[in-house]
Amino acid sequence: MPMATTQEQDDKKKDKAFDVAINGTAFSLDHATVTYEELGQLIYPDHDPQALFTVTYKNADAPHGGSGTLVAGESVKVKKKGTTFNVRLTTRS
Repeated sequence: MPMATTQEQDDKKKDKAFDVAINGTAFSLDHATVTYEELGQLIYPDHDPQALFTVTYKNADAPHGGSGTLVAGESVKVKKKGTTFNVRLTTRS
């Protein structure tokens, strides 16, 4: 059986890409489940580790029409294309 060429390997990697938008910026993930913490790190890479975020999502592979919110410790499964997130840094009072 012949070995896969570089192009075939690249195509397989593309098949595993999940295209999402976070705050209007396109991101390509190599996994289907994304966590609250990962979203915060992607959009605010230098944030205070104690920071809190407000996270909402639309068009996910989830119940309730694929829309909802995430809190610390939660995750959601994204679709191949079209899942969007709004991630806002929340200040403590």
